[in-house]
Parts: sequence; C-alpha cells; structure tokens
Amino acid sequence: MKKYFFYGILVLFLSNCSSYQKHNALIGANLSVEDQIEDVNYLEQKLEKIQPSLHQFISEEELRRKFDSVRSTINIPLKPNEFYFKVSPLLASIRQGHAAMSPLTLKYSNKESKEMKKKGLGPVSQFDYKFIENKLYIVKNKSKDSTIQEGTEVVSIDNVTPQELFSKYRKTYSSDGYNETFIPYAFTMRFGSYIFYELGLKDSLNFKLKCYDSVSTKLIKRFPDKKTDAKEVKKDSTSPAKPKENIVKKLTKEEKKLAKKKKEEKEEYEYNYGYDKANKEFTKTLTFTDIDSCTAVFKIKNFSKGGYKTAYKDVFKLLRKTDTKNLVLDLRGNPGGRLNEIHELYSYLTADSTFQLIEEAKMTSKTSLLQADYLGSMPKSLYILAIPTYPVYATVLMLKTRKDENGDYRFRMKSSKEKPHNADYFKGKIYVLINGGSFSAACIISSKLKENPEITFVGEETGGAFNGTVAGRTSTYELPNSKLRTRLWIMDIAATNKTDEKGRGVFPNKEIIPTVDDLLSGADPELEWIKSDIDSKK
Repeated sequence: MKKYFFYGILVLFLSNCSSYQKHNALIGANLSVEDQIEDVNYLEQKLEKIQPSLHQFISEEELRRKFDSVRSTINIPLKPNEFYFKVSPLLASIRQGHAAMSPLTLKYSNKESKEMKKKGLGPVSQFDYKFIENKLYIVKNKSKDSTIQEGTEVVSIDNVTPQELFSKYRKTYSSDGYNETFIPYAFTMRFGSYIFYELGLKDSLNFKLKCYDSVSTKLIKRFPDKKTDAKEVKKDSTSPAKPKENIVKKLTKEEKKLAKKKKEEKEEYEYNYGYDKANKEFTKTLTFTDIDSCTAVFKIKNFSKGGYKTAYKDVFKLLRKTDTKNLVLDLRGNPGGRLNEIHELYSYLTADSTFQLIEEAKMTSKTSLLQADYLGSMPKSLYILAIPTYPVYATVLMLKTRKDENGDYRFRMKSSKEKPHNADYFKGKIYVLINGGSFSAACIISSKLKENPEITFVGEETGGAFNGTVAGRTSTYELPNSKLRTRLWIMDIAATNKTDEKGRGVFPNKEIIPTVDDLLSGADPELEWIKSDIDSKK
C-alpha cells in the first residue's frame, strides 16, 4: 500500500513541476528510432497488463504480428505526431472503442488559458454535425449567423475537407468489435479535435458551405458568452453609466421568499433532467405524440448528466397517471455514461420482480483497479485531502476483487447486484430507437432489454457490442518518449443477456437507416414507422 501511496504523491509532484514550454518544444523535436521502438514496446506491455479481454476481437498471434510489423518499419527519426499515425492503429486494432490515443497539442500557461476562456466559444463548436454518406452536415446552428440553415453541408474549413480528415484519422480509432455503424458517429464526435490538430487554435475560421445548390463562404468568429460580456462591461470604467429609467419595485419578504423558492425549483428541475447550458437543451425529455397521451417518446441523450433518480421517478409516475399505452425509448446518438443510471432506468422497464443488469466486471488482476486514475476526476483543491486516504481506498478495492471459478478476476459493483423492479414500472408496449451512436451504457441496457421479445427495436445496429464493452474505470498514460496520451480501460462490463454472434451490436427488429434527404427535410423515418405500427394495431 505504501508503494502506491508514495507513487501517487510522486506523480502529483512531477505533474505540477512539468513545464508546458518543454512539452511544446517536444512537438517539433525528432524521436530517434530507439525512442519510437521503446514507446511501441511500452504500449504492448501496458495493454497486456491492464486491458481485459484483449484478444476478444484479435488473436494473440495477430496482435503480436501487428506490433512486430510496426517495429520493423521504424527506421527513421519522426516527430511525435508523425509517430502517432504509426502507433495509434495498433491500439485501434484491438477493436475496443473506449481505448484511445491523442496526438500532442500545444499547452498554455494559466494566464493564456484564462484569456482564451474569455474569448468564448470556438468557431467549430458553434455547430452540431452529422457525417452521413461521406458528407458532413450541420444539424444544429448555435452561431450568431442565423442565415446558416440546418442541413447545410460543410464543404471545407480553411480549405480542409471533412473527407480528408476522415481518411487521415480513420485508422486511429475503432468501434467495439466488428460493426461499422459507430465509425461515422465517432468521427463526428472527434471532428472538432481533428480540426484543432490540423489548424491549431483559431479565433476565426472560413467555412465553405453548400445549401442545396448554393455555395458560400462564411467567416465564423469566436464569441464570448453573455456572462463574460457583462463582466467586461462592468470592469470597464470608461463605459457610460446607463440612466435609471425605472425605479425597481422593492419586494416584500413574502415575494422574496416565493422568488427564491421558484429559483430553487427551476435549478432542481434543470439538474434532475440534465440541462445542458451550452446547447440550451435537456438531456432527458418526455413528449407525447398525440392528444390522448397514448404514445410517449422519452429521449435520453446520454447517461452522464443530471440527478436521474428523481427524473425517472417523475417520468414513470406521469406515464402511469396518464395511462400511456406505448413508450418509445429514444437512445439514438446516446454515447453512454453511468452504469448506476441504466440500472435505475431498467427497473422501470421490466416486469420481472427482481433482476440483475450486468455481470460482475472482469479485470486482468487483483490490483488492476490500483492502476485507475484516482485523482483524475477530482478538483486539484481536493488533492491534499484525497492522497492521504488512498491506502484505505486501495485496500477496499482489493478486498472487493475476487477470483471466479474460471480463474478470472471479478469486481462486484452496485449495478451488478440484484435489484427489485420499480412499483411504477411501465406495463405497456415498449419500442427502442437505436443507431450507430448508441454506445457503451446505451448498448448495455439495449442488450438487457433484448431479453424481452415483446420489445421492438427500430433503427440500425448499435455502435457498441451486444456482449459487453471494456470501460468502467480508466487508466491514462503517456508513452515515455513521444508523450502521446493513451487511455486504456480496466473493466470488461457486460449485460447478463448474451448473443452467439461475436463482435456485433444490438440489431433492430426493423432496420431503418435515415438518408441525406431525410436529414435535409427534417424527417424522422424511424419514429414515423413506429407511429404507423401503433396505428395498425389499434
């Protein structure tokens, strides 16, 4: 325990002492042949030590051959980001979609970071995108230019085309297993990063756009949020004071109390339903498709935000109160999130009096969890309190890790324990909307829901694998010489329900793949099919 405790302190000390200037200088430096080979060897050793189910989708012999092949091609010095395109496909070849490696990017001082934050939202981040039929389209416009329509194609950004980026970075990441549906969604999620890797940090970018047959170029500038604008105006003493046009009415004690209560209720609602301030939308939304509340659509964008227990309690009480007959659970584009959240959600979707959602997580060793990023998710202000408690934390983890009858190390989590279904569980007909963007936890709950033959899945094959995903806890490393940041995962997590088809996702009962025309017209063919199916059974 002492070894890991002092190791944690040492890592913290060294990270604080590292110089961003030294890091930035490394980007332009050449790595020797020996340094590159050492980094390849280091990655191979870490994978074998940490990543469970390493040979689930690639044999031990094939993976070793790939590493040997890369080592044999290293014969000239390369810069770290040139080396990235040699080594990252090795990580992608294990076909475990959570594993990732990033090229080096410039680091900034605290002062520079604060200045950039004041400048606000970057040009690429002012839109949401969809990559479909090898073209990139804008599906949501958050910029100040209201003339840019949703459904507009992005032809290029500062002369860099989406197709060039897709071709260049395609081999650096993978889906879970052999499916291909996740690939365009993963590219869309990483698109902003790819532009940053290619063009650097810019305050403005030229977007070449195509709307129907019209092509135009728009200069999209970074803009600060309203809060930052207000603070800057307040600080500027040269700004003329605005005359007081109206006398503000002084609130009574009761009015203040009521206003405070309303504010607290609003904040609680936004928290429970996962309000995203940047996108000005809720993570969880419930809508009814008809006047008589016969059919409800429950859209869940991710399982990462909000106080889910209250949200699910309220939603399913309302469905029971309105005597809703059909529930459409929309998990399209849901990248996953908390296991405890899908554990809670499933309790409202099953008629079984008790259930087990997932198996106990599989790991490579009893000490695997000691490799996890203990301080990674904590604010730095808490480090001084967290480090002394590490020995206790590590002891508890090791005590909860056991060896099963097959010799595999298992870790029991809350979501792997039996749980009773909720009294307000939904008793009507359930449809589940899925696509290639349904990944990780969204795929795990879909796998479990597949146990019920009465549930109808509509859309396309999920991006995550039916039989589980390597995720749960992350372990982040830098390769010793290139300093390429590498994220490995420690737990193999799987629903108790399994399929014989290895390495594929959850397949829909009714396959519907939207086209570009659907995107441009705003059509939702999957949901329309469900409505027709419901009408045909009335």
